[in-house]
Amino acid sequence: MSDKTIRFIDSEYRELFQIPDNASITITYPPGDDRGTLTRPCQYIDEAHVRVGSNDYHICEFAERMEALGAKYQPSDQLRGALVVPFAAHEDEFFNLRSDVGKTRIGVLSGGFGNQGDRFHAGLHLNEAQKEKNTPDFQSEVHGAVYALRQELLDNRPGMIAYCQAHPEAKLLEDSRFSQYGFKLETETRHYFVLCHVPEFERDGRFTIYAYEKETPLRILQPGDAGDHAMLFRNDAESRRCVGYLRGDFGRDGHSFYHQWFDQTKSENTPEFKDEFHAIMTLLRRDILSDLSSSMDYCYNHPQAILLGRDGYDYGFKLETETRQYFVRCTTLRNEYFYVYAYNKAAPLREQDKQSVLGQIREAQERLHISKDAGERKHTRSMKEPER
Repeated sequence: MSDKTIRFIDSEYRELFQIPDNASITITYPPGDDRGTLTRPCQYIDEAHVRVGSNDYHICEFAERMEALGAKYQPSDQLRGALVVPFAAHEDEFFNLRSDVGKTRIGVLSGGFGNQGDRFHAGLHLNEAQKEKNTPDFQSEVHGAVYALRQELLDNRPGMIAYCQAHPEAKLLEDSRFSQYGFKLETETRHYFVLCHVPEFERDGRFTIYAYEKETPLRILQPGDAGDHAMLFRNDAESRRCVGYLRGDFGRDGHSFYHQWFDQTKSENTPEFKDEFHAIMTLLRRDILSDLSSSMDYCYNHPQAILLGRDGYDYGFKLETETRQYFVRCTTLRNEYFYVYAYNKAAPLREQDKQSVLGQIREAQERLHISKDAGERKHTRSMKEPER
């Protein structure tokens, strides 16, 4: 996976798990051994050698010593409570690398179980277009995801095939030669989709794991969010922040997707914005803007998103990225438009700008104070002047 991935095997050279450099393992000694359970940091030396605690080992030597002692070892950092579940019906595109969604993958792990069916192996192939997502956090988590999958689904080839056959609802594809099954494991920030290939001849069974970052979910606009509601329409007060908006409809059949883009601030319609907007629309097209029926169902399932004063037909939603906000206005009426408005987030004032604003406020207060004093003096003089 990375250049410094540490492999742990058994004495028969079957891979048990991998961890990143400087991660730790937990060693559990058998009953009666005073050492009990210990956690030891590990350092990569080379592909065949590792430092565990303060001692250096060949990876097979370490395995033989642990087996001789009756000790068990496993990664210290694991994905606790992670569940392997069949994929949902609308998630099949996560298994298609040519789809718009597939192109957003962080990477793909392809592997199998060797000729004997019990020698797990997998290699990570990163998506160059998403290489900024290959962070140390991802490197650490993907090892944990693979380990979790091995405990339940990918322990060995017979186990994988039995698991698939026990979950017919996970079947993606079937013909006379093979079947394919899809499963999913989620963490707080990522999805791992697993494609299991179950052929007619068992020894050819293999798997592919697709890693994706989770995308920003839609947030329902509550009726009280009056400020946000204004962003769902052409808004002169916020025109400087509005990059533009997309207007679209689903056609007469309810399954088409016609759309048109309108620039508001053309200089902000940069290549970076276009890439982000494309990703946002890909997200929306999988759910709320999939087709008319899906859009209506999504709205009806979120009655709190109804826009007040719009006869109960319009609904408002919002999602955010680091630098922008996107407001989605949908309708349950046929032959009506939906809208997606894109706004830059308001930039925080720089320190010099803050000082400038504070200076203007002080000047205004001083002018008001001078004007008030002058008015009071004039009033005092008029009160003191004798009648003529």
